Amino acid sequence: MQSRTIFTQEVQHTNATLLRRVLLSNALFSLISGLAFIFAAGPIARFLGPTVPAWAVVAIGVSFLPFVYGVYWVASQDVIEPRYGRLITFMDFTWVLGSYLLLFLGWSLFNVAGRWFIGIQAEVIFLFGVLQIIGLRRLRN
Repeated sequence: MQSRTIFTQEVQHTNATLLRRVLLSNALFSLISGLAFIFAAGPIARFLGPTVPAWAVVAIGVSFLPFVYGVYWVASQDVIEPRYGRLITFMDFTWVLGSYLLLFLGWSLFNVAGRWFIGIQAEVIFLFGVLQIIGLRRLRN
């Protein structure tokens, strides 16, 4: 019985490798983005558009930090709980939807470079979400 449990844990660990790597990459990307938004808020705000306030960029950067901690915590567990992976994926897709909604509703707030920046960042996060879904499906097998 114990050998079966050990085998099951090894299979789960092997199946969780993709999900773990994607979650760690997501945490790293979010950490770098958050720190850049905090410490370079002025230049980033000017890059996004002439009417974008630096305080908003700082607020977004600060809001990334609890997300980074949570994603890193989930990825560093011996056994990844699928419900946490689904929650993180949901949050990623919510961010993507919010980014495109921001572009749609605030088109005039951003210059061309800012629009591209927001769109590309949303697509990177979308890619994390898709890879996390693939990783979550591998956990079921």
